[in-house]
Amino acid sequence: MGAYMISDKPVDPIKNAKYVKPQRVWKWEIAIYLYLAGMGAGSYAIGMMINWVIHPKVIITLSGFPLNIAKPALLWGPIFVAIGAPFLILDLGIKRRFLYACLNPKTSWVARGFLILSTFIVLGLIVFLISFVSPQYLNDRSTPWLALELVSLIFALSTAIYTGVLLKSVKYVPIWNTPLLPILFLASALSTGSMGIILAMLGSELLFSPADVLAGVAHRMVAYERILIVIEALILAFYLYSRYRAKDQGETSVRLLLSGKLKPLFWGGIVLIGFVFPMVLEYISSCCPTYPELLYTTGIFLLGGGFLLRLGVLASGVKEQLPMKKLIEIKANLRVIK
Repeated sequence: MGAYMISDKPVDPIKNAKYVKPQRVWKWEIAIYLYLAGMGAGSYAIGMMINWVIHPKVIITLSGFPLNIAKPALLWGPIFVAIGAPFLILDLGIKRRFLYACLNPKTSWVARGFLILSTFIVLGLIVFLISFVSPQYLNDRSTPWLALELVSLIFALSTAIYTGVLLKSVKYVPIWNTPLLPILFLASALSTGSMGIILAMLGSELLFSPADVLAGVAHRMVAYERILIVIEALILAFYLYSRYRAKDQGETSVRLLLSGKLKPLFWGGIVLIGFVFPMVLEYISSCCPTYPELLYTTGIFLLGGGFLLRLGVLASGVKEQLPMKKLIEIKANLRVIK
């Protein structure tokens, strides 16, 4: 017969990866949905604010119809939100799960989000189309029109925040169940949305020669974009610190990102691609404005980092299983002496 002895060295759940089981229900489909909804909503919010402050007009005539091509460069966000929504449907399933979730707004955050996203898409597309196709209609900037823009802006910000609230509503995953997650996703939505606006305005300059005014606005926005990146990085650091201090599976999730099997995604993808490279390239591009390629490269890195951030948050979600965890750790610390 053998005797059992408790080891004086506690088992590290990160090194003993077989004891760590991140959730596998929400995968890349949800990451795409969260990313497109957040970036689209954030870009619309930033674009609407620019529209109010500067109110840019770049009018071209196509087949006798005047078109304000400045508006598509600023207000394209609802289109990306509409593209991202089907990925949520794809993950939930088109039949019972999706219908049940969307028909129960009193108990389901998916249903509440469906209402928020639908309202934003409809209102945002109305503002987008009228601003683009009928610029003469907006010359007087009437009160009803301004009210419509304000309501659409409120629903855009609600959509960006909701992408974090959806994950926060999952109570059994500690790294998600915190008010800091909606704040982090809002900051990321504004950062990626701002960069999306910058790239759209630079692209308009390439396609339409009168659009050089948009390129000037884009270059002025770079300084504000750097501020948004710093704010997002600080929120991310505080978010991870608070989850690490929460102990149990919250700590485990953070350690998976920082030093576990997800560290290439975190350090190489989220930190380098999403924060360090954009900050460095944006600074260089501000010193060398004659090389627009630097700004395009910055945009690719930053937008890619925004997606990887959401993918990392999803992949690091470890379910709360305190009683079972303690039992496994006790058994793993046992040593058989024969």
